[in-house]
Amino acid sequence: MLAASGTGPIEVSLRESRLEGDLDDDDVPEEKEIVHAYVVTTNKKGCFLRLSRFIEGRVILKELSDSFLPDPVSMFPSGRLVVGKVKQVHTSSDSKKKGKKSRVTVDLDLRESVLLQDQSKLSFDDIKEGEKYNGVVTRVESYGVFVRIENSEVSGLAHLSECSDDYIKNLSKMFDPGDLVKVMVIKVDKEGNRIGLSMKASHFEDDDSDSDSSSDSDSETSESQMNVRFVDSDADSDDEDFASKIASKMQEMEAESDEGSNDESSDNESSDGDEESNSSSDSSSNNDDMEAPTPMDTDVGFDWGVNDTVEEPGDDSSDSSSDDSSSDSDDSNMKKGHKSRKKAAVKRQEEKEIAKMEQRLADGTAEENPETAADFERLIASDPNASENWIKFMAYHLSLADIESARSVATRAFDRIEFREEGEKLNVWMALVTLESKYGTAASFSQAIENAAQHNNPKQVYLRVCEMLEKDVTSSHGDSSVITKADEMFEKMCKKFRSKKTVWISHFRYLLKSGRHEEAHDLWKRSIKSLPEYKHVETMSKFAQFEYEHGSAERARTIFDALIDKHPKRMDLLFVYVDKEIKHGDVEHARKLFERTINPPSGKKTSKYNDKQMKSLFKKWYRMEDEHGDDESRIRVKMAAKDYVEKSTRAKN
Repeated sequence: MLAASGTGPIEVSLRESRLEGDLDDDDVPEEKEIVHAYVVTTNKKGCFLRLSRFIEGRVILKELSDSFLPDPVSMFPSGRLVVGKVKQVHTSSDSKKKGKKSRVTVDLDLRESVLLQDQSKLSFDDIKEGEKYNGVVTRVESYGVFVRIENSEVSGLAHLSECSDDYIKNLSKMFDPGDLVKVMVIKVDKEGNRIGLSMKASHFEDDDSDSDSSSDSDSETSESQMNVRFVDSDADSDDEDFASKIASKMQEMEAESDEGSNDESSDNESSDGDEESNSSSDSSSNNDDMEAPTPMDTDVGFDWGVNDTVEEPGDDSSDSSSDDSSSDSDDSNMKKGHKSRKKAAVKRQEEKEIAKMEQRLADGTAEENPETAADFERLIASDPNASENWIKFMAYHLSLADIESARSVATRAFDRIEFREEGEKLNVWMALVTLESKYGTAASFSQAIENAAQHNNPKQVYLRVCEMLEKDVTSSHGDSSVITKADEMFEKMCKKFRSKKTVWISHFRYLLKSGRHEEAHDLWKRSIKSLPEYKHVETMSKFAQFEYEHGSAERARTIFDALIDKHPKRMDLLFVYVDKEIKHGDVEHARKLFERTINPPSGKKTSKYNDKQMKSLFKKWYRMEDEHGDDESRIRVKMAAKDYVEKSTRAKN
């Protein structure tokens, strides 16, 4: 609706407070304030909100929810009312438009954990080594338990060796996500942003809050007042099951324990094949060991990589049920210790990589910066229509020199991307063509172009291929083979689409940028003969613009003058002409163009522009003088406009 005076649109409101007379603008929210907002639009990168008339909001994708959102657009449709916490406020205003209200943009966080968090929340720097905290189990893996410390967003790993004072065969039977536990910080890695935790009961024996006094084998003891679980023992496992599976478990046990341990049960049941030397003489002691397995030495801390200190095999010989004093037994133990150390080093490196991956999954960096094939697969599963994800996956395989896998990814993309997403498919096709150009043969490159042209707009495919080859020519520094390849492709494109002006324009630009002016002029003459007449004006205009940028300004002026003389009512040609002169640095010539248009020389055909067009012309002239002229030139424009208005008024009367 417009105002009666025609001054502009009328803004209305249906809010009850406005109807009651409260016309003041809404207050700008402060940081950490809880606010309400309406969703304006949502895409794969985040959400845009509207808090009030002059206050807009935005939320990045990972701060929309604590959990994974498979389809953010459907979860946050336009018009939905949401609640968020203010992170930061940005105020911007247009100083040139006086009186206009400043626009405010607010960064919000919609996660429930942030909305309900305590203001005194612990940060990573607040966590100290040796301190004890309550926490919540967030994930249970075979190698340890991830725990988020209470009243914080800081998570740490309690390694398998730090979950109990005794060996635990299966952590998933002892812990579940959501369990409340008590932990002690044993390592803080500030460089890696990681925290090592321990849940051994021995760390909490002297705590006043520890109400657990029982010593039975049930590891799921709880404190009645604090509802906190920690593991006490898991030594009462099924003896027969333990005996039958100990061979397969020893490899895992060796990875978490010091390699110096020479327990008789591991000597006789290990899968390394070195137990024959004493299996017959120590069978009775093996049975005793299986009934009560000796606790492992698990003092490895958080960083269980290859830097851990490994003791010699003979150091823990006192833990064995029998004392082997023969030289043959010593040699066997030394060989076994050497193998164990090598296998443990490999196992620890694998676990370190797994811990790194888990941390990246927890903090969201795996999706933002994928580093492994599994990261890319998750990224593609979340948005299979995004060509960017597929192309990054192809680049990942190329970085590993796996060209066949990169081709395979492209083939999968053609099947997964919806047929409506033509632009996304074309992007993947061009990535495949680029791959064949750099790593394939001439035959595979040509075949890739033909296949892409069959499944997409062929003109767009050839334009993109020529653009790619043009960049190769620029970066090759005069390589004749690259130039020949590009020339052949441009010639083939112009021959194939001779009635399309865009292919000729692309070829003009390529030749002029390469400094081949004579060839460009010959090509221009060919294009005029091949193109329909109604496409000549735009083609000549584009050629003249390229002449300003890469050729001769005089030749460009000749073309523009001919066009304006032939088409005197095409003000768009005049404006392009003026803009190119200004960009070229010849403001005086642009000024003469305006003066010649308003007051043409005697004998020159007068341009029959209407009043609306003349108004646009004077505005553009004045903007040019305002930016590049002086007070005298600006006054000259005003006087010329005044004279035109007076002449026009007299002519009408």
